[in-house]
Amino acid sequence: MIRLEIQALRAIAVVTVVVFHYWPGLITGGYVGVDVFFAISGFLITAHLVREVDRTAKVSLPGFWARRARRILPAALLVLMFCSIVTYLWVPLNLWQQFFIEIRASAVYVENWNLAAQAVDYLGAENRPSPVQHYWSLSVEEQFYIVWPVLILIAMALARRGSELLRRRAIALMLTLLTLASLIYSVVATANDPAAAFFITPTRVWEFGAGGILALATASSGREALRATVSWLGIGAILIASFFYSTKTPFPGAAALLPILGTLAVIWAGAPKLRWAPLGWMKLRPLQWIGDNSYSIYLWHWPLLILAPFVLLETLTTPIKLGLLALTLILAGLTKRFVEDPLRSGPLLAGKRPRRTFIFAIAATALVVVVGIGAIAVLNHRQAEDRRATARLLARGEPCLGAGARDPDNQPCINRKLSLSVSPSPSTARELVIPADGTEANRSPLCQGGLKIVGLLELCSFGAPASRATRQIAAIGDSHARRWRPGLNLLALERDWRVRSIVRRDCKLSYYLTHSAAEIRNCRRWQRELQTWLGANPDIDTLILTQSTGLTWRPEIFGARVRGYEEWLRRLPETIDEVIVLRDNPRAGVNTLDCVERAIAAGEPAGPACAIPRAVALKPDPLAVAADNLRQSRINVIDLTEFYCGVRVCLPVVGGVLIHSDRHHQTELWNRTLAPFMLRDLDRRKLLGR
Repeated sequence: MIRLEIQALRAIAVVTVVVFHYWPGLITGGYVGVDVFFAISGFLITAHLVREVDRTAKVSLPGFWARRARRILPAALLVLMFCSIVTYLWVPLNLWQQFFIEIRASAVYVENWNLAAQAVDYLGAENRPSPVQHYWSLSVEEQFYIVWPVLILIAMALARRGSELLRRRAIALMLTLLTLASLIYSVVATANDPAAAFFITPTRVWEFGAGGILALATASSGREALRATVSWLGIGAILIASFFYSTKTPFPGAAALLPILGTLAVIWAGAPKLRWAPLGWMKLRPLQWIGDNSYSIYLWHWPLLILAPFVLLETLTTPIKLGLLALTLILAGLTKRFVEDPLRSGPLLAGKRPRRTFIFAIAATALVVVVGIGAIAVLNHRQAEDRRATARLLARGEPCLGAGARDPDNQPCINRKLSLSVSPSPSTARELVIPADGTEANRSPLCQGGLKIVGLLELCSFGAPASRATRQIAAIGDSHARRWRPGLNLLALERDWRVRSIVRRDCKLSYYLTHSAAEIRNCRRWQRELQTWLGANPDIDTLILTQSTGLTWRPEIFGARVRGYEEWLRRLPETIDEVIVLRDNPRAGVNTLDCVERAIAAGEPAGPACAIPRAVALKPDPLAVAADNLRQSRINVIDLTEFYCGVRVCLPVVGGVLIHSDRHHQTELWNRTLAPFMLRDLDRRKLLGR
């Protein structure tokens, strides 16, 4: 039986999600549509399972899983195959690794855990949106479908000798305890690690459980007026969350209660027939069609949005987005008509033994996975060739390589062999360690003895042994400081420095922070532990500091951040003789690496072809400004911008070397060619003992 209010809820949910993705400024909290879907699923699936328990006193796991597979997998796997093909044909190689790994993770329904890992991983956090990123919610649902009936069977087993009422109470008790535990965990996890909490299953189980509890409750018997009022209140709650929440709202946590309770209110109220009740607009044919096709709409809208720029090679304007929405509706209707319905209820699989459904499902899933494995194999082959080319380049000792091409003491420095060369390639740009001798392309660790963990501090030691070190240096900062490790290691080995690198991603040394409450707490603790460590290690005589200026620059917080850095610098122990601040590097564009790949393929010099206006690439650096403001003789700023930028533009490729590995991190090869010029600047200014 089709319930009009549930179809209407599905329509509201998918519209809010789609508009949020296409025009995030219109519905800033449109992501709550996913939570509406979760509550609906919990209600419908629990109601179905309980009816089966009442009818047969058991649950057929193979039968249930086969029905869910017929409902979910055909359209999902079709879209995954579409994404694989388009990625192979149009997406640049630098994105293949991420995209195909996510396609494989989505095919086996662990994409939510994959994204949660990326959210806290140094490299993964810089990933661009993939065409299957929205499969995280399907992964959560599929995990729910696998576990939920098993839990109901366990509850039934505990009440196996009881009546139907006792079985229902056992299921209700299990469901209530699980829902409360998940809700509490969701609140705690969202406060402490919001990035990962958004994706992981335990923080979302309660949303399904809330729907399940409603399914176990007695059917609504309230008066029509009460039900109509509750229905409007429920719709209002969902819309309030959609329009007033934003990406800064801690979510899911307690904030998810508003859209979940709103969804439950609408389901409980049903479809009251009063003139002023919501039933009138719920019955509208377009709304019911969107609700009926909501699953396919959800599947198609995101890949089209993400993949279209690669195919069209242009920014998505409003007319293009409207065209993509029209295409989404067409593809959703066709998928529902010719894929979803025939395989869910047609003669091929419906009515047959579950084994047949499982065979088809495993075969189709395996096909998607194998395509992804094949694409990664192609990528690995090309990357191996690129690594060998980079190693040969280093071994030859080419003049004017990398930063050397812009050495102001040696102009013009032109090596025509490097005019069309790009090393590393965009697809290998993120790799962290190139061997010092350049003879083989392994990824040997830089940190001597591995990372040493002291509280929240991660210490990476390299350079000369402590026994013969002429300088004891602490290199401190965020992920940009991490990218300086290879170059600093070369200098440390040359000058007999002992370097201990301490970095924390996305945590500023400035006492002015603009993160979430949980991130601010953790960052403040890290700052305190760092100051304590510096005080407890008086042998550290030099600091090298660098921090990301951020991808966006807001004048209203710049001054506050500068003052926060000044305060941090003033608190440094007197045992520190010198502080070297490295002015942060310029930025690349979102599509710079894609542009570089296209220039390579077209045989064009990638640097000029993909140059970025200096005003866009070079952001003011509050740490460097703070260091200058203090006017302390022991604090000095090194600015290497001239190696990246001219008067008007900043280049993504210099001297045959790719500068950026993503929008704002340096490649290791570029850092190695740049580090000697930092040392020359230090020597000329008689810093660090010279």
